[in-house]
Amino acid sequence: MQQAGRAGQQDLSLDRPHEAVQQFRTALERAEMRDDLPAITDYAYDLAVAELDDNQPEAALATVRQVNAELARRNSDSVPGLTLLEAIALYRIGSRAEADALAASLEQSSEKETASQACFLRGLIADDRNDIAGLEDAFRCVSQMAGSADSANALELSARISLKRGDAAAAEDTADRVADLRRLAHDYHGMSRALALAGASALQAGSSAQAASYYLRAGRSAAQQGNMTDARRWLQKALSLSHDAELRSEAQSALSGIDK
Repeated sequence: MQQAGRAGQQDLSLDRPHEAVQQFRTALERAEMRDDLPAITDYAYDLAVAELDDNQPEAALATVRQVNAELARRNSDSVPGLTLLEAIALYRIGSRAEADALAASLEQSSEKETASQACFLRGLIADDRNDIAGLEDAFRCVSQMAGSADSANALELSARISLKRGDAAAAEDTADRVADLRRLAHDYHGMSRALALAGASALQAGSSAQAASYYLRAGRSAAQQGNMTDARRWLQKALSLSHDAELRSEAQSALSGIDK
């Protein structure tokens, strides 16, 4: 999931997340030097977004909790967007129950985009626990908030529902479309997730070769992003499914780069 920044510099994190982390950290330190609470809040938000983009969910969680403590010390209201980032970071480190509880608290937020993203996160969590009713509820919520069932988030949940219902062909087509939308939005974490979803769909449809291709693409992208856990899992999946020498060589090469 990708969140837009609040301080007008969110474009920095699109293709150069590590550089963005450094710039937003410096900006946050300067805001703290000035004791400027609005700027501290904005730059902490942007830093957490960049850290998530740079596959540093633990750092993002620490950043959010630090600024939330600052707001509490000053008796200032919490920021829904920060709560969402905390939930995303928790999900990314595997604390799904805690992430789900935080996301649930945001579904009625007056910030429509935050509420929509919270619904989407709850849909991913529902899918992880094989809760199709929860997944369908999340799809309806996101579609309503987005004003369309054609948003990338709604389409991804739709693909996951199709896969759960056994309509693998529809799931693959939709997931492939989602990957394109994520790519155009520079949401590469979401893009690789959608490619892996397309791979799972192709495999369920009985096309091991197509599934291996999707998993290779997902794993290769994840490795370049520094998301080594998912990269290793998806690349190993590609290897297990393919007998194509060239694909296997590329997957093995990417795995070797991870394990150096």
